Amino acid sequence: MKAILALSLALFVAPLSSGLAQQQPAAPAFLQKSLTGYIQPGYDAFSNATSKLASGLKELCQSPSGEKLQTSRAQFRTAAQLWARMEWLRVGPVMENNRLERILFYPDRKSTGLRQVQRALGKSDPTTTSQATLAKKSVAMQGLGALEFLLFGTGSEDLLDPTSTYRCEYAQAVGDNLVEIADTFTTRWKIDTDLTSAWLSPKPTNPLYRNNREALTGVLGTIVHGLEAIRDVRIGAFLREPPKQDRPKSALLWRSQSTMPMIEQNLRGLRDLYLATGLRENLTGDAAAFSDSLLFEFDLTIQVADAFDAPIAELLADDNTREKLRFLQLSVRFLVQRLDTEFLPALGLQSGFSFGDGD
Repeated sequence: MKAILALSLALFVAPLSSGLAQQQPAAPAFLQKSLTGYIQPGYDAFSNATSKLASGLKELCQSPSGEKLQTSRAQFRTAAQLWARMEWLRVGPVMENNRLERILFYPDRKSTGLRQVQRALGKSDPTTTSQATLAKKSVAMQGLGALEFLLFGTGSEDLLDPTSTYRCEYAQAVGDNLVEIADTFTTRWKIDTDLTSAWLSPKPTNPLYRNNREALTGVLGTIVHGLEAIRDVRIGAFLREPPKQDRPKSALLWRSQSTMPMIEQNLRGLRDLYLATGLRENLTGDAAAFSDSLLFEFDLTIQVADAFDAPIAELLADDNTREKLRFLQLSVRFLVQRLDTEFLPALGLQSGFSFGDGD
C-alpha cells in the first residue's frame, strides 16, 4: 500500500516550480490527458450527434415519411447514448443554468415531465415550438426525456401527418435546444478558455480544485460516484425486491428501448475516463496488477450490460434475464466497493460524498 501511495504521489501530484512565487506549476499529466482524451472528444461527439439529430428532425418536419421518422429515432438513440458517456462529469458548464437537467431530467418520480409534455401537446402550446422560448420553460419539457415521448410515445404517428405539424415542430425545438447546450460545452472546454485554464492549474484560488490531490480525488471520484448512480438510480429505478415490485416504466428512456444501452454507455464512459487519466500506463508491479484487475472487472460488467437486447419490461418478466440484471447490479456494486475501499485509499485519496441518494 505504501509503495502504491508513494508512486501515485510522485506521478500525479506535481511539485511546485522553483523560483518566483508567481510561477505556476506544470499542469498535472492526469488533468491534461483527461481533458484531451475524454472531455473534449466526448463533448465533441455529443455535439455532432445533436447537430445530426436536429437536422434529421428538420427534414422530418419538412416532408414527413416513415423512413425519416426511423432516421430521427436512430439519431435520438445515438445522441442519448453519447450523452450517457459524459453525464457523470459534473464539472463546468453542465452544472450551470440547469443544463444537466435540461438535457436529461431523471429521475422523474412523479412523471412531472410527461404530464407537462402531454399538456403542451393537448393545447398545441406555441411557446414550445421555438428554441428560444422552450429554453425558458420547465427543464422536463426541453431535453431527451421530452423528445423521446415526442418520437416514440403515444400519438407519435402524428409525426407522419403533414397536416398535423405541432408535435414535429416541438420535437425540432427540442433538437435545436440540445444543439445550443452541446455547443456551449464544446466552446467552453476548448484550449485556453477560462475553464480549461482552471482545469489545468489547481491552486488555492481556483474555482475547481485547490491543489493537485483535490483534482485527482475529483476525477477518480467521478468514477465512483457515477457507478453508484448507475447501481442505485439507473438500475435501482426498475429492479426491485420482491420481483412483483419491479417498475419497468420507471426505467430511463424505456419507450425507445434505450435503458440498457444507456447503462452500457454509462459504464463505457467511466472506464474511458479512467483510461484517459493515464494512471495505468505509469503503474508497475502490484499497483499495475491491481489496476488491470479493475479494468478486467469493468470490461466484464460492460459485457453483461451489452448482452440485453429486449425491452426492459420483457427483461424483468423473464426469470433468467431478471437474474442477469441482478448480477449486473451486483457487479457494479463490487466495482464501487473495490474502487472506494481499496483503490482510492491506496492512492491516499477519498472518493468523497455519494451520489447514491439520487442524481
